[in-house]
Amino acid sequence: MDRHCINIATSGLSLKVSDELKTLIRNLISNQYDINWVNISNIHIDLLLINENFFDSDNIQNIVQKKKCPYLKISKTPSKNGYQVDEHTLHLPLEKVESLLNWIEINLLSYLNKKNTAVVSDLSNEPLLIDDKFIRNLHSPENARLHIFDDKGTLAVIDNRTQIAWLEPSRQHTQTNQSFDFTFANTSDFTKVSRKKDYYLQDWLWNLIWNSNNFENLASKDSYFKIDHWPQPYQKEYRKVSLQLSACFIQGAKITDVANQLNLSIDDVLRFVTACLMANNGKFVSASKCTYTPNSYLKNSNTENHFFKNFIGKIRRRFGL
Repeated sequence: MDRHCINIATSGLSLKVSDELKTLIRNLISNQYDINWVNISNIHIDLLLINENFFDSDNIQNIVQKKKCPYLKISKTPSKNGYQVDEHTLHLPLEKVESLLNWIEINLLSYLNKKNTAVVSDLSNEPLLIDDKFIRNLHSPENARLHIFDDKGTLAVIDNRTQIAWLEPSRQHTQTNQSFDFTFANTSDFTKVSRKKDYYLQDWLWNLIWNSNNFENLASKDSYFKIDHWPQPYQKEYRKVSLQLSACFIQGAKITDVANQLNLSIDDVLRFVTACLMANNGKFVSASKCTYTPNSYLKNSNTENHFFKNFIGKIRRRFGL
């Protein structure tokens, strides 16, 4: 008999709760089904388990509406009517598994039968579901402290109200990929990070994405983009190119114009813009909002280098660099 696969995603759950649910669901679902625990960005989700406090966020609502898959909100507060599974909410701790089993049979397994297909996905090929709503939720002061992680584990715990990031010690100089995600931080998450040093949140996020070649670009080459402030690269070798790119995009500029003017690959410029977007620094604008124009009269690279050396020299003198 062919084995079917159920793709289940979790979001906003502590590792303890997540692990308990994984064990519980595996025991309740027939072995004729394989269970694939996937990232919330996966395009093939059959069941979403979500912290009830996260459910009304724009990002989660976008997923629920687009995928139209069964979802179960996870709550740690008692049910008002005494039911452990009340419609689409599971109230923990679970004392009797029968109620959850019934919910799975009625909602999940019947949904799979209607689909009449199951897909075993390769996560590395899944596109990101990171958009402006995702980024707004990532930076929202309402989501005060968040646990940032990817498929390799914890990256950081961030505080949106104080704009501080505390990093996982072994990943202070690291990269990430399409599995980048966040949940509400709990007490156990703080044991995974070092609080000896505070990192400014926007600087850390910008450097993380800038150094992540496998992170999918969030911009198209024909877009116009304007930054709000100049990024601060941690690594010295990136400071010159960051200054050059910032000098263009602080005025508002078309991405292809900047790449051509600076003689940079379009991928490098897109990565800069993506890093700025993820760091909540800047936005896409119309052409009329841009004041940058390429210096078409610069005939050769020596003249161009002279222009930027003078410009960067002024910036350095201004900030005492």
